[in-house]
Amino acid sequence: MNTKNHSLGGFYPYKMDAKCRVSIPADWRAEIEGSTLRLMVSHNEELPTLKVLTEPEFERMQEEVNVSELTPAKKRIILGALFERSVKTHINDQGKLVIPKAQLDHPGIVPGQPLVLCGRGGFIEILNEENHEKLRAAREATLAELDEDFGFF
Repeated sequence: MNTKNHSLGGFYPYKMDAKCRVSIPADWRAEIEGSTLRLMVSHNEELPTLKVLTEPEFERMQEEVNVSELTPAKKRIILGALFERSVKTHINDQGKLVIPKAQLDHPGIVPGQPLVLCGRGGFIEILNEENHEKLRAAREATLAELDEDFGFF
């Protein structure tokens, strides 16, 4: 994964307001404000998350499918699903990400309840606190093993 042009990093505990809006950290807003964003329910380590895809990340996903060795019919199926399962959104003038209510049910995100925003390079993941903790715990063992090669952590 090339993250050369991406700067969405860190994680932030937040709350979603009653109108299904989430404040986006200022440094992330500087990166993505004014651009089209796409929301897509996804699964990370079997846990439901809400991905906030930047346009370059959404295009990268399409390109990954286009250059794959899948048949043209299979490419159309997965690209069709990618568009069908994502909705466009934006950051409003107050710096809040607007999330349609239909996108909240599956990942267990509830207006007014705590959640966690995780920067992942070219996209943001939004998780409820319970799923964030489960994801963090699930990755620790894998990360420790991978870090033996890199020595980052």
